[in-house]
Amino acid sequence: MEAEACYLDVGQWAHPFGHAPWHFEGETVSVFVEAEPRSLAAFVPLPLTLSGPPVFRLTVHALRSDCGLGAEWAARNPQRSQFHEAVIAFNAAIDGVDGNWDPFMWTDAEAQLCVGRELYGFSMRLGDVAMTRRPALNGWRRGDFVSARVGQDGVPIMSLEMQMEGAGSQAAAPPVPGTPVFYSRRTLPRPDSPAISDIVLSRTTMQSLRSGEVWSGSGSFRIWDERLAALAGGRVLGARWSSFEMTKPPAEVLGRWVARSGELTS
Repeated sequence: MEAEACYLDVGQWAHPFGHAPWHFEGETVSVFVEAEPRSLAAFVPLPLTLSGPPVFRLTVHALRSDCGLGAEWAARNPQRSQFHEAVIAFNAAIDGVDGNWDPFMWTDAEAQLCVGRELYGFSMRLGDVAMTRRPALNGWRRGDFVSARVGQDGVPIMSLEMQMEGAGSQAAAPPVPGTPVFYSRRTLPRPDSPAISDIVLSRTTMQSLRSGEVWSGSGSFRIWDERLAALAGGRVLGARWSSFEMTKPPAEVLGRWVARSGELTS
């Protein structure tokens, strides 16, 4: 593997992922929540700014990915290619380009955790993530429920639930239009000066994004973690489930900074 994060890696022992592009497919459920703008702004660092209506989403994915190692690898290594991911996401923009800002993320997969933190700087943690899967033969029916639970270190973080109401052309539009753009900010402390961190701000635009089955419906959520208390009282606008596939290409670097004692400097 080129540009290795670890100096010595016999047989890629220290690298659970390959180079971009990464190919994903799976199922996703989201609950959209309206909140006070000032509550959301506290989670969005400069130079990002909140965009669109004051809405955040809680999302859980059940995924399969080739981790940059190819389709055959994914098929022959299900213990590594199949996993879950949970996100609390905000709508943010830089220079008028709207995107997703995901400051809270959890996964139950080593490769997703490593690439998320090492390459992109997502605040991703290893957690327990579970989600109701689509019935294999009959599929979803009106009135069915999808539930998801997220925990960390044995402690519950959040949960969400959706009841299916409309599918396909009968599905309501999402409260906030989707975007294939994702922003990330990697912050790495310097080994010789831990109070100083090097920051890389990136933008990734997903490619070949294709939705399959789509459902809309009513939703609910609960947040247990006190650190997220500012989001707990939001009003649910709706929920959405879909199957999808997409490709994650290399990111575009937007800028580099130095952080000193929590402040950004040029």
